[in-house]
Amino acid sequence: MRAIWGTITEIRDLGVVAEYCPYCERLMSCLLRSVCRGDYILFLKVTEPLQENSCLCTGCLKPFPCIQWRYAAAVPVQEAKTLPLDDLLTRTNPVLALRIQFKEQVGALGGDNQFADAYQCLEAMRPGVLRSQLLRELLSWNQLTEEQRTLLTQQIGARSRAWHFAEHIAAGFPESGGCMTQTVAALVVGMAFLLIPAIRDWRWVIVAITLAVIGVAFINYVLMKRRVTQWTHRILVPEAVEAGVPLDCFLAVVNDISGSRLNLTENLWPMKQQLESIRAVLNDEGKLSKK
Repeated sequence: MRAIWGTITEIRDLGVVAEYCPYCERLMSCLLRSVCRGDYILFLKVTEPLQENSCLCTGCLKPFPCIQWRYAAAVPVQEAKTLPLDDLLTRTNPVLALRIQFKEQVGALGGDNQFADAYQCLEAMRPGVLRSQLLRELLSWNQLTEEQRTLLTQQIGARSRAWHFAEHIAAGFPESGGCMTQTVAALVVGMAFLLIPAIRDWRWVIVAITLAVIGVAFINYVLMKRRVTQWTHRILVPEAVEAGVPLDCFLAVVNDISGSRLNLTENLWPMKQQLESIRAVLNDEGKLSKK
């Protein structure tokens, strides 16, 4: 039986994906797993769970770390047993499929170093609309002039740097204590009303808890907006300048983030939720280029 509060660990088997095993050094079908650890109180989670993802190679049976956003889907185990490896690769790991395709194309281009560099930068970016647009342009490499190739390489490089910068800076983004704060506040207010002899009516308790949750949510919104503004002033702008990352590119890659197709936590999602607040601060400071 669980205690009233504590830490809970949840392990989920998400299905099978095609991945390159670093131990076998070959393409293999692998079991994708998610391990989530989070705190709870009164059986309710009160903090964002800490998530770890890993793949278990079906060949050597060794686990290795993986990046969940690279996978478009995870196929159920029974279905995966009937699929050829190439079909499993196409369905679950389009990034790796494109990597193999590009290696063949690099060879066909006679080892064009500029193309290879552009592809290497693009490969490191998270799948999304922005990456797909750049990919389509890169696929038409043979039809581009030398000037167009140089411009495309610069665009890909700038967005790749912005993507890595966003991943780096996300660790220090302000956190909202909304869930835990609202839960504790609601419980305290509800218990306080129960302790008042003249107001021992469950309807008043529900009203009090509802008002407490709304009030705490509003206060949390105001405080969060203030923290985001300070974070933008003190951390984002100076670190972006130091890293040589255009803030327009930073906003573009964060805006391109979508919900995980495997329903796993996206570490950059909190920044996207506050993107308009960040954009407003940067606009007020004149840090964005005018188009």
